[in-house]
Amino acid sequence: MFPKLVTVQPTSQYKLHLHFDDGTEGVADVSHLAGRGVFRQWDNNDLFFQVKIDPETNALVWNEMLDLDPDNLFLQIKGLTFEQLKSLRKQSAHAAD
Repeated sequence: MFPKLVTVQPTSQYKLHLHFDDGTEGVADVSHLAGRGVFRQWDNNDLFFQVKIDPETNALVWNEMLDLDPDNLFLQIKGLTFEQLKSLRKQSAHAAD
């Protein structure tokens, strides 16, 4: 249901520029996670800036213990909730019929 993440580039501390295969791109702010639980690791040796895309899971990964699913970040960039996205896709499908 969600597009595939194509590229990720940290733009500043706790902000990531993401590009998805449907053409959606923008900056996602993940600062609400900083300093919490495993995300405290981001501050060690500039780990935040070492983000990659896992080719098997499409997740954003920093190390073997720290990853994020890009789906919520896609919604953040689009300014939508999951329910709103479902509704829009349903409307598009009906319009195409």
